[in-house]
Amino acid sequence: MRKILSLFAVSSVLVLLSACASGPNAITNTQGPVGSGDNTKIGNIYVQNVVIVKGEANTGTVVATISNSGNVEDQLVNVLVENPAPKAIIFNPTNEISIPAKSFINLGFNTESPHVDLIEFSPRQSSFVKIKFVFKEAGIVDQTVLVVPNEGIYTNSNPISQAPKSAAEEGRQIIAGSLSGVSVTVLNGTRRSGFARSTGDYFELQGMKIVDIADAENKDTAQTQILYAPGNLAKAEALAKLLTVGILVEDPNLTAANIVVTLGNDAPFNLF
Repeated sequence: MRKILSLFAVSSVLVLLSACASGPNAITNTQGPVGSGDNTKIGNIYVQNVVIVKGEANTGTVVATISNSGNVEDQLVNVLVENPAPKAIIFNPTNEISIPAKSFINLGFNTESPHVDLIEFSPRQSSFVKIKFVFKEAGIVDQTVLVVPNEGIYTNSNPISQAPKSAAEEGRQIIAGSLSGVSVTVLNGTRRSGFARSTGDYFELQGMKIVDIADAENKDTAQTQILYAPGNLAKAEALAKLLTVGILVEDPNLTAANIVVTLGNDAPFNLF
């Protein structure tokens, strides 16, 4: 996945980085795919041939050659993409990608390369997007890069098709599966603007039917309450597990909804 330059090659890279690294014939241009990517240098880090390769199902991956002419290792610790922004950015294999001293990496070049994948990312083909590379030692690099198809010299970049699920997310989805079709009213018992609406949207994504979304009379509810119609205890318990909070109360008068959730200040604000 990573290559180590010989002493001679390192010397060549250092000379070219200091003299003509931005030129089209710099030796680092030969390390990764040579396309129409952007090139930038900061400190000892040189980021070149940067493009975003668009995959299937609104995904993409960042392709670049990143060289380190310094005597100490650096790490790529974050990548930020704007206009449009992906819903998630996944580093593989770790949360920090090492850039060895006096060496380089090919990012996203093939399945053996480290990857920075973009999930739910849907720019127009051949459009340009803003991207920032954040390095632990060198700092931040800003670029505007081209979105290219997954073909030609980028055929092997292989953007992942979807974000990997954590164990917690998988467990929540299993719980939510048992709530498919359940009718729910969501009341906001807090002073958080839009809280009931965002929670209701999340419930709908899990397959629940939203009967109503409104404000509760008490805007300072401490604990979330889940009212359920007779015979719906198991569903109420599943919903409480999904929310991670909730006092369960059976209500024989419920008719329009199987469950009424009054969100309290203990409820998680961001369920997505």
